[in-house]
Amino acid sequence: MLNKKLVNDPLKVADELLDGLVDAYDGECVKVGRRSIVRTSIPQGKVALLVGGGSGHEPIYHGLVGRNLADGAACGDIFAAPTPDIVLEATRAVNRGNGVLYLYGNYAGDVMNFDIGSEDARDEGIDVRTVLIWDDVCSAAPTAKGKRRGVAGLVPIVKIAGAASQSVKSLAELERIARKAVLQTRSVGVSMSPGSIPATGKPTFDIDPDKIGLGMGIHGEPGVAEIPMTTADDLTGKMLELLFKDFADDGEVEELRAGDEIVFFVNSLGATTMMECLIALRKARQVLGARGIKVYDTIVGPLVTCQEMSGISFSVTRLDAELKGYWNLPCESVCYSKMETLGTAVGSEAAPAVAAVPSGPGLGVGQVHEMLRQVAARIIAAEPVLTDADRALGDGDHGLGMQRGMEAVLEALGGRTFTTVDEPFTEMGRAMMSSMGGASGVVFGTLFRAAGRELKGRPVLDASGLAQSLQAAVESIQQRGGAKPGDKTMLDALDPAARRALEVVALPLTEALKEVSDAATAGMEASRNLIATMGRAKTLGERSIGHPDAGAVSIAIIFQAMRDYANS
Repeated sequence: MLNKKLVNDPLKVADELLDGLVDAYDGECVKVGRRSIVRTSIPQGKVALLVGGGSGHEPIYHGLVGRNLADGAACGDIFAAPTPDIVLEATRAVNRGNGVLYLYGNYAGDVMNFDIGSEDARDEGIDVRTVLIWDDVCSAAPTAKGKRRGVAGLVPIVKIAGAASQSVKSLAELERIARKAVLQTRSVGVSMSPGSIPATGKPTFDIDPDKIGLGMGIHGEPGVAEIPMTTADDLTGKMLELLFKDFADDGEVEELRAGDEIVFFVNSLGATTMMECLIALRKARQVLGARGIKVYDTIVGPLVTCQEMSGISFSVTRLDAELKGYWNLPCESVCYSKMETLGTAVGSEAAPAVAAVPSGPGLGVGQVHEMLRQVAARIIAAEPVLTDADRALGDGDHGLGMQRGMEAVLEALGGRTFTTVDEPFTEMGRAMMSSMGGASGVVFGTLFRAAGRELKGRPVLDASGLAQSLQAAVESIQQRGGAKPGDKTMLDALDPAARRALEVVALPLTEALKEVSDAATAGMEASRNLIATMGRAKTLGERSIGHPDAGAVSIAIIFQAMRDYANS
């Protein structure tokens, strides 16, 4: 019996679904070359993260391209690896001069095609490294992990690697973190009925109606056994025991034990309903709690699918302090999005669940309002300093422009009451854009408006929100003005501040602001050694060396004022 599918030409499904996926990203991603998808905003100098694999498993792999996730994806045909030319076109598109990490599932076709793509990329001078995902415990013994398949564990692994890629300085460091996440991730899946390939409409395998395939892969590959159909509770226990046993039998990792913190992912392979996933999750949490294993965060839903296959998989990723820090960073894509606030991990019945903000306490709406007023006052007082700084490199109007803008800010914020922290940031940006004029009005207005967009609807500004808003600000300013770090602009103070903010998301806001302020000041000082390549100062050439950029001085003062207010 053929499975009905709503398609046009079955042989063009992969290309047409990719076009639709680009539409779903609403401008955040674009199609590149024959069959690759890439973020529209990738900072220069970033260590790039490229994922990929066959289509037909939507929303992964290419649905994991997004903010604080992968920078791009190389997409193959249905259940088929992307060809070397597709891998190369994606590599070129994401490369920003600091190397590209390939992160994908361990399948022979993917390995061969990505390897050829990497060889071609290296011939073009692009530094490439590869980390394979091999989380399926049923496909090989712990002593032969390199032969295992990559299944649903790729979601938490890509999430962690994507977060790490925002702040690491080298390709080697990103490779290390990705390998660590792979080593601490294990998955097991089962299937009750097959999926099908659109070109044939026929089932990918056969299984008796009264049987369950234990350890089936995401293409329907054979598992460890076929077992009788059973209840959700019984099956959940069997699947978890396989994961527990694998950790215990693997000499490279510790066994899962009481006190360990994990991300727990319940995945539907396509046709299994949310109802069934939640029933299994309920039992899994009971089993994990009885062992004292703490679920730090939960993912549930159809993220790694096989068309209309009926089946479910469990993935466990054990977190240490480093991996937890990267896990906490918010992310957003068509496949998976994560907000900045988690509930406290829950484990045994003796550990009550309470709400918490991992990045520590932050500032409420009224405090943020007053902090921005203090920033405006500090910049106004610094007009002579800013004027002198700009006089050395430009026409000397930066101090007066910033003074005029911040006076407008004080007027816009005065006597106002705000309900969420984004509102005073947005008003500040508008006031600066409408009053300052010139390039400074645009870029500094963009800084605060971008922060407002990222903080939309939040009642508190914490370290995680700070990191997210600064990253958005850097991206927006680069898009609007065309400058990049190293051009001797305000970005030379803002970019290191944003990168440091990503590294300290787990700290209380007071401590995070100290770190961010120090990074901004260091960046401003380092701008003295740069040759200006943007703005009026670019005509000075080497004569611009020895003076800090005036915009970078303003950024340093802004963060110093924020730090001082938060720590007062």
